[in-house]
Amino acid sequence: MTLVVSDISTHGIVMVGDSAVTCRKPGQPEEVVSNAVKVQYCPNANIGIAMWGYANAGSKRLDHWVASFLENDVGASDTVEGVGERLARKLNLILSRSGKKWKDLVCGFHVAGFREGLPCLYHVHCGHDNEPAHELSLHKDFPDDQKWSEYFFNYLLQHSFIHLRNGYHPLFGPLFDNILEYSKALRANFNISFPTKTLQARLDFYKLLVKFVAGVLPISGLAPRVSDKLSSIAFTPDGLEINEMLPLTHKNKHAKAGLTNYF
Repeated sequence: MTLVVSDISTHGIVMVGDSAVTCRKPGQPEEVVSNAVKVQYCPNANIGIAMWGYANAGSKRLDHWVASFLENDVGASDTVEGVGERLARKLNLILSRSGKKWKDLVCGFHVAGFREGLPCLYHVHCGHDNEPAHELSLHKDFPDDQKWSEYFFNYLLQHSFIHLRNGYHPLFGPLFDNILEYSKALRANFNISFPTKTLQARLDFYKLLVKFVAGVLPISGLAPRVSDKLSSIAFTPDGLEINEMLPLTHKNKHAKAGLTNYF
């Protein structure tokens, strides 16, 4: 399991992900390590990707596969939509060769960037909760699928929170909702803005919440499948503003035989 959150606003785009990898091998105890890079950035196209779910991509672990994809398959003229569709197409070919059913291969990718100066946040995944799992496909969640007018979308970017969250989102959701109420109380009673209206504050806000969920699990006697070691980025139409990506280490590149990784 994992926790990745991607947010778009008038300030730009922030993407935050933990680093936990759950490793499973038949007949052996489950192991959780913290060395995944689930949030990555492509400077060529000014696009970010956050990943979750099944994390074997042929002989490579998924984060290394994505890094290679962004470096070798994405160019400066590529759009967010084009990158999402290409990602799905290439990874479907690899996953279909695994011999597993799609319900055992469920994974997803937040794909975020800019279109005509405005942020957009798309999601490549294996199906919604109310449908059987299937091959990866692109969903243009924000703003396209919402059918918002440009005026209303701009209003939301300035005054609201627009994000995708995956992994331990059932724990993140109530926390986020209650934090919004806490934020309102801080503003009403102490004139404190939480978070302040900056890109850095927006990023730190989500980092705080992800780390909180990571702390909840062990305190509750649950496996630490969300790590407080985070990979995060923040970028604008002009490019990467805040780079807190973890380094990819070569020793984790290859998926070991018989070992299934999950983000």
